[in-house]
Amino acid sequence: MWDVSKARYDRLIASAQSRKAVPAYTESHHIIPRGEGGSDAPENLVALTAREHFIAHWLLYRIYKTPAMARAFKLMTNDQKRRRGRDYASARELMSESMRGDKNVSKRPEVREKLRANYYSAFAGKTRPSHSALMREKALIVGDKNPMYGKGALQAGALNRMARKVVGLHPWYGLAVWETATSAAQQIGVSLQAVAQAVQRKSRSKGWRLEYTK
Repeated sequence: MWDVSKARYDRLIASAQSRKAVPAYTESHHIIPRGEGGSDAPENLVALTAREHFIAHWLLYRIYKTPAMARAFKLMTNDQKRRRGRDYASARELMSESMRGDKNVSKRPEVREKLRANYYSAFAGKTRPSHSALMREKALIVGDKNPMYGKGALQAGALNRMARKVVGLHPWYGLAVWETATSAAQQIGVSLQAVAQAVQRKSRSKGWRLEYTK
């Protein structure tokens, strides 16, 4: 299986390198993966179509069977509608296995010791209200140190997305209208960020398709 996948991968790369007309949309791909020692040098990069890029990572996973290749393939399956269920499942299983026990980098004694040595943040372990109070106490958000300093107009009236009316449509519950994004988030049971992202990406949040309205 290794030899077959390697041969298919080599043919795919050779075909992409030799074609005369470059497709309108391409994605940059590392011929030798960085996880296997590949560099960002131009000779190690090739322009692939989205489908070719997906197939390339599928083949790399079948060739190397490493956690790094599993993660790369999983990212591709998250972003592409085309996938092979068996390979996706085995990639997830390999990722899970790679995070168990001593294989989990964050559980290694030397890594935990390094994390403890770097535990210097004054905000570590603080809840959000305490975090804000500490920032005020240390004058970290006063005056022009506040990232919103001089930008109050950007949060006024209809420009404040969190204060805008939200309309939601759910396949089970039907149509709903909330006066603010805050009330929508509270009733749906998600964060304000989730509401904003659902509107921006035109996706769903707990089944609700949301949009701002006047």
